[in-house]
Amino acid sequence: MVSFSQLADELDASGMLGHLRNFPQDLARAWKAAEEWDLSAIEKQQFSGVICLGMGGSASGGDFLACLSDADGCLPFIAHRGYDLPTWVSEQWLVLSTSYSGNTEETIDATEAAIGLGCSVVGMSSGGELQTLLENSNQTWIELPGGQPPRSAFGHIFGAQIALSWKLGITSPPDDLDSMIVRLFEAVGACDFTENDGDDVIGEMAESILNREVSVLATQSLAPTAYRAVCQLNENGGIFARGHVIPEMNHNEIVAWGEHKATEKQSLLIFTWDGTHQRNEMRLNWYLDNITVEPTWGLMCEGESHLEALLYAVILMDWLSCAVALLRGKDPTAIGPIVGLKDFLSQ
Repeated sequence: MVSFSQLADELDASGMLGHLRNFPQDLARAWKAAEEWDLSAIEKQQFSGVICLGMGGSASGGDFLACLSDADGCLPFIAHRGYDLPTWVSEQWLVLSTSYSGNTEETIDATEAAIGLGCSVVGMSSGGELQTLLENSNQTWIELPGGQPPRSAFGHIFGAQIALSWKLGITSPPDDLDSMIVRLFEAVGACDFTENDGDDVIGEMAESILNREVSVLATQSLAPTAYRAVCQLNENGGIFARGHVIPEMNHNEIVAWGEHKATEKQSLLIFTWDGTHQRNEMRLNWYLDNITVEPTWGLMCEGESHLEALLYAVILMDWLSCAVALLRGKDPTAIGPIVGLKDFLSQ
């Protein structure tokens, strides 16, 4: 059995695993900080919806907000990754602009377009150009703690984003957030492969998918976890992965899965939870009974609320993606091609 604690000592030069251990604490700190926010400029306004601007790790929260609001909210959330704005955006839409560094080129461009359109903007960053832009435009800026890769700062970022949704009355927080944080810490401990050598499911999963094509499947109410999982495997692990969602994949990709020779080099990760729609659960059960893929890992996302199940999935995939990185001899923080592209664009 590979010693993940030894691999972490050798390869985790930038301390990614330490950030993963702090995830529940980051959420709690974001919710505490939100108690002091001044939202007087927007709290009495009526909006048609919220468009969430961002890229990469700063954008994932928009997908999670959309999923939660679709199930139990009063406004739509639309994630927008890119330059400019969709033509349907008007001043009746609240714009949530998130750039962890504050300097993301695409997000700054779209934020400038939103200000020019007369939209109300709430920006979240650790500083940078976004802070200056919003403060000079008399818009609302919320500070995020800095100093780490955006994809590892999901607790800071999404914690602040969901807190904004709660404070504006768009969605409602689950009961007893303190107890939820305790359970999330327990989940982190169970996933920490440096503490579980010899009895480590995350490490076993990582080894089983290492030399295979990785597919991530989620049931509808966990849809954003599939995309984030793919991104974490791409960025932390440095491997290709693809994601899909039940029931949509039942109308297309399932045909390819039924071609047995096509599955010989595949591995499959499946996210589900107790709140899955009954018909989607039936679809998943049929799929598992009729499609043979080895290895297949069923990931039951624990939690007493929809939010907790989503956050549990985040913890699972963050740790799995880093285990894959270490097995490949990669520092999970290293993102050489992204740095190279940004250097090219800055010329």
